[in-house]
Amino acid sequence: MSSYRDKTFNQRAQFMKIFFDFYEIAITKGKSIGIYNYALSVLRNLALNDKLKILVACSGENADQISKIERVEVLEVNREYPNFQKRLLWRSYNAINMATKYECDIYYSPKGFAPGFVRRKRAPYIVLTVHDMIPFYYKSHFPGHFGAFENMFVTKSLYHSIKVANEVITISNYSKEMIKQHCNRKNGIEVIYNGVNSFSFGSNGETECAPYIFSITSSLPHKNRENLLKGYIEYRKNNAEALPLKLCGLDPKWLGDAYQDQGIECMGFVDEKTLMSLYRNARLFVFIPLIEGFGFPPFEAMSFGTPSLVSDIPVFREILGPMVKYVDPLDCKTIGNAIKETLDDKQFRQNFDRESPKFLQKYSWKDCSNEISELFEKVVGNSKSSTNESLELNK
Repeated sequence: MSSYRDKTFNQRAQFMKIFFDFYEIAITKGKSIGIYNYALSVLRNLALNDKLKILVACSGENADQISKIERVEVLEVNREYPNFQKRLLWRSYNAINMATKYECDIYYSPKGFAPGFVRRKRAPYIVLTVHDMIPFYYKSHFPGHFGAFENMFVTKSLYHSIKVANEVITISNYSKEMIKQHCNRKNGIEVIYNGVNSFSFGSNGETECAPYIFSITSSLPHKNRENLLKGYIEYRKNNAEALPLKLCGLDPKWLGDAYQDQGIECMGFVDEKTLMSLYRNARLFVFIPLIEGFGFPPFEAMSFGTPSLVSDIPVFREILGPMVKYVDPLDCKTIGNAIKETLDDKQFRQNFDRESPKFLQKYSWKDCSNEISELFEKVVGNSKSSTNESLELNK
């Protein structure tokens, strides 16, 4: 006697049931801010597909926002954002049990972590979006930054998730190569580029302000704040009319005495309206992390008509192409020179203004979500083929 898990969605109904795991994601929780925006954008677009029935497991603080999306069913697990113990229990047992209880075809995690106990040959099949392999980068480059237990827990969880998933989505070819390198997974990795949120291109009628350079960084080592600040000082040292630097994402306490009275305004964490204004009115956006899985900020700057100077790292070469200027993120003197050269390069600015609106159209949340839904169909379709082959062999 077969259970529902031995059947495909075509045998039960004309839609796939997707268990969308939003439980550990919150807009106010560190790195989850970027993943929150990704998950919400994907969810909104998947909900437009009438072949999908989407059940969203979340905490109460996200339930109100998600319930506004038509054609999704909200499963509120608990009201508050879960503590570590609840997240561990969720990831180990409760997530897959709930997906099984609701007879879902696919368990999907936009955060990249699989449930602890899964059977890949039965529904719900596991599909994950793994954004980057930065935890492994920290393990080798900054081993003392996080505690030994935290680092081990995250890397082991990520490794397990990638190994057991039926399909892994990642957001750049660079991240795909890192997954292969660190987890020895060769197949079942699909590159699906992020979409980019649309903002109003250009000045939007705001009152003009004094010109400035804008940058986003943080206290995390891979965001490269020290070289950013030292590079700006090099630029300022050699230019009598240097533009001031407005910096957000970094608590002012991290700035230090060495950077006081150096034309740097550290704004800390800003709201969305302020962030948009900072992008729109800047003469140049500087973003020089050591590693990224994708990197939204240069696209956000581009959507407001502001050119960027970015790290010369593989992922930016892949996704940004000729639309930005590149610099060695470890060479402070070169960073200073590159800021000046980019500001003065009129030909680059003309090309940027002409080409950037068309370039942004390449990165669409609609296309991203369509590719994800096609992957869901592929996973369930493959399981149907395997089941039919097994039945034929057993006749």
